[in-house]
Amino acid sequence: MEEEAVITDANTLLQVRNIVSLLTERPVESIGADDRLLEDLDLDSLQISELAQQLENALGKPIDDDLLNMAGATVTRCAEIAQAS
Repeated sequence: MEEEAVITDANTLLQVRNIVSLLTERPVESIGADDRLLEDLDLDSLQISELAQQLENALGKPIDDDLLNMAGATVTRCAEIAQAS
């Protein structure tokens, strides 16, 4: 079964980048769409939970932080999960 392509809303992607910037204390400009949350940005499980909570607050819908905590999950994938929730 092929995975359906998801087009990520630019605003959602920017929200994710802004939240990651706050959590990592890195400039938002340094956070790329293809950066991996765990491997490249060094987010820990508590920061992933905080990311999910802040996205829930911003978007008004629940986010499963287990999906964000998977190895290889990128900033773009996080935005896709947020949109699909």
